[in-house]
Order: sequence, then structure tokens, then C-alpha cells
Amino acid sequence: MGVIKSALLAVLIIISFQAWGQIDLSKSKKSPKFEKYLDLSVEGGPMLGNGSDFGEQIRNSSSYIGVDARLGFRRGSENLYSKVYRFPTFGVGFYGSTFHNANVGEPNALYFFLNMPFTFPRYQKVRFSYFASYGLSYNFNPFDPEENPLNLFIGSYRNVYAHLGFRAAVSLTDRTALSSTFGFKHFSNGASSLPNSGINLFPFSLGVQYRLTKESEMDFKDTSLPKHQSKTAIHFHVAPGVKEYFVGDTKHFKMGTGIHVLREFSYKHRFGLGLEHFYSGGWETRVREPRENSFWDANSFAVFGSWEWLLTEKLYAPMGVGVYAHRNRFNDEWNWFYQRIGLRYRFDNNLFTGLSIKAHKGRADFFEWTVGYSIFN
Repeated sequence: MGVIKSALLAVLIIISFQAWGQIDLSKSKKSPKFEKYLDLSVEGGPMLGNGSDFGEQIRNSSSYIGVDARLGFRRGSENLYSKVYRFPTFGVGFYGSTFHNANVGEPNALYFFLNMPFTFPRYQKVRFSYFASYGLSYNFNPFDPEENPLNLFIGSYRNVYAHLGFRAAVSLTDRTALSSTFGFKHFSNGASSLPNSGINLFPFSLGVQYRLTKESEMDFKDTSLPKHQSKTAIHFHVAPGVKEYFVGDTKHFKMGTGIHVLREFSYKHRFGLGLEHFYSGGWETRVREPRENSFWDANSFAVFGSWEWLLTEKLYAPMGVGVYAHRNRFNDEWNWFYQRIGLRYRFDNNLFTGLSIKAHKGRADFFEWTVGYSIFN
């Protein structure tokens, strides 16, 4: 698991630089111009319980505070997707926190973020935007039946970090601004280690932003877009992962495969349908009545309705809902439909990689460490 979760850091590095085109690894001397920003903020907010008595004890005895340091990059009118999303900021960040509670730990995180303004910047003094952060957190004190039985929120030292919300910024000078955010923060391991009800927060932050670039040489005036040409995409993917079915269980291998056909109707969206297959390892230990043909005990099949939110030409967020044609309740496929959300990056050779989570009614099934290939017409 350490190797698998460390792979997320590599994905984040690729996404943060190559996906937005800030640094061309093969042509570093011809890097496009961009504005650089440094953000520092402090946050606090309530922690949600998980319905258990031990969970309430931890929530009531915790006092959460977190800090963030983020380095952001912004492109100008020379970049198509910069105009599509009203000159957003992409970048990487470091997060540190404490719950003042030894049962939880003092988690840190490395993450990729994007900040999308609601309107084109016209040098307004007050600006509003929405943001998303996604990364790897560590330094939790996980559940242990003997050493830490109270922590029924999280069962692993390393977890995925996600933060969604809204942001407001007020300019103080040409290069500095005060900022504030409010949103939802979540830590989870995708059921790779139980318990995994997750740690959920609603933090409010205050911070300061400083533009590192002395004078902008970028054009933010041209907001025109060429007419979009619709096209069809066909994706093939393989997505391995691991899962614990009950506390104290061994980690079992899981894998999903699929083929999806999508139509790109705009610069922002693709929609389509796909066929998916899931294999669940260790099924022999869970099935009560073995069938003559064990193939159906280990494998499941579904039809999936896909939506891809295109963030750049190569970076996108896959999501959607699948309906099982065949499923196995003992493999934790307890509901007839499932959901998916994640983040993927497509390379120049049309290979793509990413991380997504498959869930049933919001309850994690497993993290999908995805690799695949795309064909475009």
C-alpha cells in the first residue's frame, strides 16, 4: 500500500506542472509565460461525527486548526482553456493541521488545486471563485484495537485529501490581497483499511495572497473563443486497487476494466456510455453457497453513464453512475447502482492515468488507480 499511495504524489506532480502546461519537460527553455502566486492561510471549523459513541467523544474533545501554503500559476489569453475558465489558477500546496487530540494525529497533506473565478477579471477589487484541492495526506494516528480503539473514523496512516468550496479575495495593493474560503474537507482511504467513515470538516479560512511576478506581461483582454468542433472519444482503462471487507480483514485485490464511448459537445463536457467489469479477489472467503461456475462469484458487470468535465485539453474529471447487470452482495456490491468521481491526465501519446473512487450511495467501495488509452476521431 505504501508504494500504491506514493504513486499519487507522482500523479499530482505530473498534473500540477505538465497538465496546465506551465513547464514543458522536453522544452524547458521555451516555457510559456505565466503569473505566479503565493497563498498563506489559517483555517478552523467543526468536525462531523460518525454516529458512534467513540466518534462523539473524539469530536467533542477535538479542536481543529489547519494552515495552507500554496503556489499557483495563471495563464493568459494565449491559452485556450485559460479563456474557457476565465483565467483560473492551478498549482500545488502543502497543508498542516492539528486536532489537539492524540487519537486523531496531526495530519499533513501535499495536494494539487484549481481555483476557478466566476467572472472574467476586470481588475475588480473584490473577486469570487470556487476551488477544489485533491492530494495525499499522512501522519494520522489510525485505529488500532489495542493502541487506539477510539479512532473509529480512519484506519490508515495515509489517506486521500479532498477540499471543495468557495473563495473571496479583496485586493489591498496591486500585488497583495486578503482571501477567505468556506467549504467541505474530507479524508478517506477508500475502504482500503477499515474503519473508514472518514474525517469530515467544514472549515473557514483567512489568508493573504501575494503575486510573485513583478509585472504581468500577459494578455488577459482577449476572451474570444473559436467555435468548438464536436468529436468522439473512446476510452479503454484498467483500474486496480485493494479493499478490506471488515475490520481486521486482509487486504484483497480488486480491479475494474472498461470501455467508454463519449461525445465531446463543448470545450468543457463529454457525455457517453460504457461497459464495465469488476473482479473481486478473495471471494472464496465470503461466499456462503458456492456455485458450480465460480466465475460469477468473482466477477461483476455493469453499464456506465459517463460525464467528463474537461479542465484543460489533457486534464479532466471523470464522473457518472453505473447500473449493475450482474453483482455479488458478498463482494460489497450491496446496491444496484454505483457512482464514480476522480481526476485523470492524458499524455501526448493518448495514454492516460489518474485516481478515482467507486462508491455505493456515497459509501466507498475502493480507490481505482487507473491507466488507459484514448482514441479520438
